[in-house]
Amino acid sequence: MKTKKKLRRIILLPCIILLMLILIRCEKDPVRGWTFYKATPPPPEITKLTSVITNCVPPYPVTFYQETNNILGTMVYTWNFGDGSISHDQNPTHIYTALGTYIITLKVSNEIGTDTASLSMPELNLPSIPVSAGFSYQHYNNNNFAPNKIYFTNTSSGANQFYWYFGDGGEDNDDAPFHVYQSAGTYTVRLRGTCSDGSYNETTQQVFINPQPVRVFIDSINVMLPSSYKNASIYIELYHNALYVGHTIVKNPSSFPVKFRTSDFIDHYFFDAVQFTSNEVFKFMILRNNGTVDPPTLLYELDLSSVDIQNQFYPRVYYNVEHIPHIDDVFLDLYLNY
Repeated sequence: MKTKKKLRRIILLPCIILLMLILIRCEKDPVRGWTFYKATPPPPEITKLTSVITNCVPPYPVTFYQETNNILGTMVYTWNFGDGSISHDQNPTHIYTALGTYIITLKVSNEIGTDTASLSMPELNLPSIPVSAGFSYQHYNNNNFAPNKIYFTNTSSGANQFYWYFGDGGEDNDDAPFHVYQSAGTYTVRLRGTCSDGSYNETTQQVFINPQPVRVFIDSINVMLPSSYKNASIYIELYHNALYVGHTIVKNPSSFPVKFRTSDFIDHYFFDAVQFTSNEVFKFMILRNNGTVDPPTLLYELDLSSVDIQNQFYPRVYYNVEHIPHIDDVFLDLYLNY
């Protein structure tokens, strides 16, 4: 009897381990930082199919869009347009020369599996469709401070010619342009979509642009230094031009890069009254703490011109502020807010 119980335990143990491997799909190596799958990852999953007809009368050019999850390995997209034509583009355009009822199918596959979805387009059997102008927009870097770059996404249908009026005197006829607003204000953007038969439709939206920010916050700083400074007592002093702003706590990093977060800053952690002119400089002085008696030693000074931030339209992450001239393994990854 005891032998049978022991045998059951021996059989059950591998089953339990196998069940754990199935439930835990992936694991991160704590040393190398790799993430790897312990079981087969999920196959592709098509979550959305959409289309845009870019003329109001035949022949109908149609652009197709797909959204797919679980993109791994070698992805193969196979579109069947229902008229005998296929395409392997991710988001193809196809011209329907004859009216008809078409069922469009998409098959997405990789080494793991396959998913299929279909789309019906009854409009392709109509002698004409209405022109409908539409668009959305996004501020570059999700900031709306002047000068401001905006990307426009064209969602029009039934049109193949486009005229954009940006409200500040600027115009464009690209399908999906971008535009830079130099000054703060509220601008009315107008888009006219025109079909090949001359019919058109217009739509407008307002775009709001803020004045330039006057305060730049430091969210965090990643500091990269040569390995010779491991376990050294280092900290950072911040200057706006020649004006002292604040400093961080002292850290003794065992490896680099080392991160200083907002909570690690003493006094202030922002640059105030920023004008974004070409002669403004944000200074980051990396110092070694030599104790309470001996003064600190300046290791490196890294500078960032405020006009560089403006020209990149106020990035929230500013990578690799480097020492000039370049020194290997000395730079900052700077995370900003406004």
